[in-house]
Amino acid sequence: MILGGVLQSILALPFSRRQAQLAKVREPLSEDTFATRISDAGGDREAATFVYRKLNEWIYAKGFTPYPDDSFGRLYGIAEEELDEDLILEAFDTLAVAPPGQERLKAVGPVDTPLQVAKLIAEARGEATAR
Repeated sequence: MILGGVLQSILALPFSRRQAQLAKVREPLSEDTFATRISDAGGDREAATFVYRKLNEWIYAKGFTPYPDDSFGRLYGIAEEELDEDLILEAFDTLAVAPPGQERLKAVGPVDTPLQVAKLIAEARGEATAR
């Protein structure tokens, strides 16, 4: 198990450095401020709160907090497969929102920020309400 922890630390090194650098130059955001910024930009507030909490599991640097436009891959090291299964689909499931179909997902393109996830969920909620 120690080897796994060492390996994880080595793999997380680029992300911990980026997070540490950002923590020095930007103000920490509370969960509420994060969610407010996302909802003000057209994203789903509940989704924003969910993503904020999930991203805290991917923080490697003291004082670093998520921002709505953070890149999942660049700042957290979340691979596309993990993002799809562990974050986006889990958010839809947890919030009891039906995910959009494949064609809509293709039209949206890659989702790489908390704001994009929250907007995708807001759009899906809107479509469900319109039906």
